[in-house]
Amino acid sequence: MDVLDKLKNDWQKNGDRYPRISEHEIYGMLHKKSSSIVKWILFISIIEFAVFLTLSLMLSDTQNAKTMVNYMGEVLNITFTVIDMGINVVFMYLFYINYKKIKNTDKVKNLMANILKSRKIVSRYIMVKLIATFILALISIQYVHTYDPKWIELFQEAEQEGKGFVINLLYYGVGIIAILLFVALFWLFYKLIYGLLLKRLNRNYQELKKIEI
Repeated sequence: MDVLDKLKNDWQKNGDRYPRISEHEIYGMLHKKSSSIVKWILFISIIEFAVFLTLSLMLSDTQNAKTMVNYMGEVLNITFTVIDMGINVVFMYLFYINYKKIKNTDKVKNLMANILKSRKIVSRYIMVKLIATFILALISIQYVHTYDPKWIELFQEAEQEGKGFVINLLYYGVGIIAILLFVALFWLFYKLIYGLLLKRLNRNYQELKKIEI
């Protein structure tokens, strides 16, 4: 239970024993809390960017990574990296701008509008990241299907036996299911990390609707 909830309980249980806090003071508390939550969203996005960048650099020397680069070519591999990192950079900037707006606002109406905007930005960030992950992973399995020598040999053998369609169906079916599971794990991660903060932000929004300054 946060400070604001405790104060409300005290008012309800003890009546006049506790001094009433003005709507201006409640607004100040909600303003501070909302600013802190949006700042944490910004910090988490920066940490996420740093972690995934570090992992990308560490994994770039593995045999599997080098093999994928050979299949896709250096240009396409760099394009994938730029798209992925670019999404993070763009949304980090949007998080920062919105944090500054919330921090500097002095009206209930503006604070509520910026809270709603924060929620929309986070939701769009999660959606864009998941869609980009799905598309890039789908392109990757297509390149493996086209250029991996072991798969080409297996497919040619299956085609000679009249089973080429079945093997292709199994390959793409299993591949898409694996990608969907991977994306689902990402979604759970984002819901756990960002979802908790958004719930707190929404709670502040609901409290702001009850006051007028």
